[in-house]
Amino acid sequence: MSSGSHPKPTLGLMITLALASTAGLAVEFYTFVIYGYAATLAFPKIFFPHLPIVIAIIIGYLTFAAGFPARIVGGFIFGHLGDKYGRSGAFFWDLVLVGIGSTLIAVLPGYNVIGYWGAVLLTILRFIQGLGLGGEFGGATSLLVEFAEYGGSRYREFWVGWANAGFSIGGLAGALALLIPNFATTGWRIAFLLSLVIVVPALIARYLISETPFMRRLIEQKLVASAPSLEVFRDYWLPVVLLALFSSFQQFDGYASLTYMVTFMKFLSYPIILITLIIVIGRIYDFAGVFLNAYFGKRFKRKTAGYIMLAITAAASWLFTWAIVIRNIPLVIIGELFLVLFGVGLMHAFAPVLASENFPTAYRYSGAGIAYQLSAVIGGMFTPSILTALIGKAVMTKWFYVPIFYLIYFVIAAIGLALLRETKGMPLESLDKEYLEKRRGKS
Repeated sequence: MSSGSHPKPTLGLMITLALASTAGLAVEFYTFVIYGYAATLAFPKIFFPHLPIVIAIIIGYLTFAAGFPARIVGGFIFGHLGDKYGRSGAFFWDLVLVGIGSTLIAVLPGYNVIGYWGAVLLTILRFIQGLGLGGEFGGATSLLVEFAEYGGSRYREFWVGWANAGFSIGGLAGALALLIPNFATTGWRIAFLLSLVIVVPALIARYLISETPFMRRLIEQKLVASAPSLEVFRDYWLPVVLLALFSSFQQFDGYASLTYMVTFMKFLSYPIILITLIIVIGRIYDFAGVFLNAYFGKRFKRKTAGYIMLAITAAASWLFTWAIVIRNIPLVIIGELFLVLFGVGLMHAFAPVLASENFPTAYRYSGAGIAYQLSAVIGGMFTPSILTALIGKAVMTKWFYVPIFYLIYFVIAAIGLALLRETKGMPLESLDKEYLEKRRGKS
């Protein structure tokens, strides 16, 4: 595919695009995070008042889990739209769904008003949220890498890393939402409504984003796939599976350290202020990963960087969990530095880089999005509920389940990474040529 005559993207455009991607993801993950907190602190009394506390939390986490299969469905739907009709439109409408889901959850009546129908509707709205989030990763990854590559940027790893930066910002905002007065009764509703403060300007920014040069050329030359979300499994099923296995570690780490640890510390009688402080510090580490990833991207090969992240995080999980149990807060912060900076922050920024370099333009939105949402199901869907069921209130004696699960996911991710090809420095043009050759071979 020729480079065409489209003007090169400016630095201003790249900054705007990075912020638009980050703002949307921040909103979407913010709503996911406060839902996870509400499942522990608010929903047991509001939606399941007659159940024992541990059972109520587990069921609350299972309604939380409903968003994960929805993310795969959203990955298919928005991947199809983004790869066939263009990135910008799909990237706009996925955020609309999250805004609708979040607003309706905020005003949903509890058990005292509509009985268990409240829990049913909560699950449905969670599914709608998941549909929207399912389209985010593929859209942000495709837009950022294609504009950065077309502009000849020497900092591709840095720009593409912003595709997931919103997760850390959303996590930070979600942690701060815990400080809203009466969070467990009415404050969680205010937290959901506050997401609209960012949704509206984020939608305006996304509406103004133009189509990427790579995708425009594909549309102009009538080379788009007819059913990209399905065809990607025919031609690129192995990268989809392997990327999902690798990113499942980061997903597990995020939902263990960010969501489940609220329950873990609650049963250790940690005050809410201290829980919030620990989580806020972790989100700062998470955000720092975007910048550290830019260094790793230049310094190491892709596989080497991935193995470093996995090994350091798995080792740090023992220190972090044990430090929480013995209430050594300085040691908690040190353990969290390695656990979150390498396992969530760096891997958050690393995942879109790796995904963007494994799919051609025709399948990038679909392939990257579906692979990442599959990883969320493998690594995050049942993490809070399984750990709560295994450990319950006995955190002093059963804390070791947490690092054991880190070890299990380390093995899964290492296998996925080992079987992926090395992609450092691979130009997107070569991936598109590969796609065209396969297309001609089938015609």
